[in-house]
Amino acid sequence: MEANLDELKKFLEGKISGLKKELEYYEYLLSLIESGYVPGSRGGKVSLDYLKNRKGEVISELYFTPPLLKIVIKKKLVLPKSYMNALSKILEDIKITDKIEYNIVLDKDDLKEISVSGVKDELLLNRIKASVQSILERASS
Repeated sequence: MEANLDELKKFLEGKISGLKKELEYYEYLLSLIESGYVPGSRGGKVSLDYLKNRKGEVISELYFTPPLLKIVIKKKLVLPKSYMNALSKILEDIKITDKIEYNIVLDKDDLKEISVSGVKDELLLNRIKASVQSILERASS
């Protein structure tokens, strides 16, 4: 009887995890529509990338549809105040120099998502990606 309960628990946890991922995907699609995404327009393709920690574990997924970048955190990640200040400072500096807008979404103290609009080219995308990755790596270790 105990084995059946363990299997049921594993199944339900897996199902919940899968549904959360599906929900995040639909929320991302909704955000694309709300941001003015037009299917078939130039630059209408979505690229998916991953940020990983030093152990090779996926920390977050990056969805990029020019000019919108969405970084969705995949594991529970509590950012200490110093890391949050560093992240905000980096994004604020990029906001001033490259005229982007950003939004950091928290659920209590857990980092959930970072949205950046105004990402015009690959160079800026890579700068943001490298900056965010360095902070997320440190926070997840």
